[in-house]
Amino acid sequence: MSDLLTALEDTFRQAGWQFRRVEKREVIEADFEAHHTRVRVHAQAFAEIGAVSIGAHLSNKVPQSRAGIVAEILMRTNEELTLGNFELLWDSGAILFRATNVFGHNKLDPQIVASLVHSAVAEVDRLTPFIALALSMSQEELSVLNVKMFLMREDLLPPVPDPDAPDYEAEADVTKLCN
Repeated sequence: MSDLLTALEDTFRQAGWQFRRVEKREVIEADFEAHHTRVRVHAQAFAEIGAVSIGAHLSNKVPQSRAGIVAEILMRTNEELTLGNFELLWDSGAILFRATNVFGHNKLDPQIVASLVHSAVAEVDRLTPFIALALSMSQEELSVLNVKMFLMREDLLPPVPDPDAPDYEAEADVTKLCN
């Protein structure tokens, strides 16, 4: 077990996140309850380059008949992201979000790791209803679907807390996604 994996585990413990180690790998996994779905996060330490990669899978499996439309949804979503990206694994039909950070001298920054985890959970949760809808549409509906407009739908997004509300707590709002 590398020092980087130990630091990664310590970061998860400090955040209060339950996790499990994947046997014989520099990997830990954790499950988070989000607005639309449960999100499994896969955190991998690459000690030889001082990097940590956070991955999160969507629960949907994409059949080959829908791979084209899902690939367009992911591509258009990726255009808007500033951290991480979505990937479609063609052979298995799995969709995952991945973000990686390289830490100098294997000195892991817990705040950066927490930010990567929060982003992975939030992005998977945000995209889940769009993918579910696209997978359930008829061929006729798909043939007239404007993906750019489809992704602008706000009714599928979780409610955004109002920071001006008297009972708003910024820290609670951020950590709520990952507990």
